Amino acid sequence: MKQIFDLVQRATHVDFSEYKSPNFDRRLARRMALRRVDTLAAYLNILQGAPEEVLALHDDALIHVTSFFRDPEVFESLKVNVFPVIAAAKPDDAPIRMWVAGCATGEEVYSLAIALVEFLGRSSRPIQLFGTDVSSKAIEAARAGFYPDSALREVSEERRGRYFTKVERGYRICKSIRDLCVFVQHDLARDPPFSRLDLASCRNVLI
Repeated sequence: MKQIFDLVQRATHVDFSEYKSPNFDRRLARRMALRRVDTLAAYLNILQGAPEEVLALHDDALIHVTSFFRDPEVFESLKVNVFPVIAAAKPDDAPIRMWVAGCATGEEVYSLAIALVEFLGRSSRPIQLFGTDVSSKAIEAARAGFYPDSALREVSEERRGRYFTKVERGYRICKSIRDLCVFVQHDLARDPPFSRLDLASCRNVLI
C-alpha cells in the first residue's frame, strides 16, 4: 500500500495515505476489478508500468459528493441566522468573502452565491466566493458552470429561470452568478488556507 500511495503522490502530488481507509479501499478494489487482478502486488505491477492507471486511481479515489442546495434547510438557516450576522459586522462597502473547500464540480459554491444574492436583495455590497478542490477536472467543470438537466432536479422553477440559462443538453449558470465565483485547484493538506473569510464551508471535505 505504501508503494501505491507513493506512486500516486509522485504523479499527482496528492497523498492518499491519510484518506479514509474504507473509501480508498473501495475505489482501489474497483480499479483492481476493472484491471482483472486480485492481489495488491499484481495491481502495483500494473501501476508501475502504466502511468495512465495511476491517474485513473487518483481520479476514482476523489469521490465528488455534491449537488445544488443539498439539504435545503441549511441554506435557509444561513439566510436567517448567519448572513445577517456577517452583514451587520461589516461596513456596507466591504466584500463578503466565502470559501467552499472540496467544492467538486461547483454546485455548492453556486448555491451559496444564489442564497447570498437572495439575502442581499438590491444591495450593491461586493461578494467574493472561492471554490477549491484538489481535482483539476472538477475545477474545470465548476468554472464551465454547465450542468445536465438531472443536476437541477432539486432546483425550483423560479431559481432555474432566474439563475440558469437553458442550453443544449442542460443548463448553464448565469453570468451574474458565475462572475461572483472563483475556482482554484487547491490541496487542503498542503496549501495555505484563504484569509479574511466570513464563512468557510467544509461539508464535502467532511464527507
